[in-house]
Amino acid sequence: MDTTAEHEIHHLHDKLQAWFRADVGSDALDDLMTHFCADFSMVGIAGRRLDRDAVQALFAGAHGARPGLQIAIEAVQAVEAPSTLAVLRYREGHLIDGGNRTWRESLAVLRQEQGRWCWLALHEVQTA
Repeated sequence: MDTTAEHEIHHLHDKLQAWFRADVGSDALDDLMTHFCADFSMVGIAGRRLDRDAVQALFAGAHGARPGLQIAIEAVQAVEAPSTLAVLRYREGHLIDGGNRTWRESLAVLRQEQGRWCWLALHEVQTA
């Protein structure tokens, strides 16, 4: 597995955690969005497909919405793909203010663009 792609999984989730907790200012949205390809889309745990603009709007409306959020990434597994793509499966756990951790299974597709990994697609489902 390309360890820089795995690093990107952790790096972006650190930024998302900071965003949802408002550990960073709302001016950090542009930096956050640089991690996503122009043609990014995701299917979230609610089962809706969102394009990049919809994800940006979601983030903009959720700045500081989850104080105390802690995101844990576990069980990262690479899936064979062409060298310009990285396909990774992982478990993501969310814990807010010491409550119960909720888990989701994720499949992410990242693409190399200008020497760095950008998120192309994400599919998440909630697990028990």
